[in-house]
Amino acid sequence: YTFQQTVNTITSNPLQLIYLSAVTTAFANYIQSIAQKEVSAERASIFYALDPVYGAAFANVLLGETLGMWGWVGASLIAMAAATNAVFDFSTTDVGHNSNANTNKDV
Repeated sequence: YTFQQTVNTITSNPLQLIYLSAVTTAFANYIQSIAQKEVSAERASIFYALDPVYGAAFANVLLGETLGMWGWVGASLIAMAAATNAVFDFSTTDVGHNSNANTNKDV
């Protein structure tokens, strides 16, 4: 797009752009930051990492888009990382607990 096309889009669709910026971006991030207080940082990072997978799934269901081979590879890697995190709790408290147990050995 050229600069003039961008200006034309902004001036011809101001309410839509305000909605997209205020509701789908700012309000969604505000709600997400409130909800993150209830989960650990590790769990929250997995939700953030899964955003492209959710986006691809919704694009498929709502718009009929399909993923190519590399899209499926990427989505699979992200999903495996999320599953690994769900199975193995890599929280900092567990790591600290295990390291304390190892440092208290008799020398």
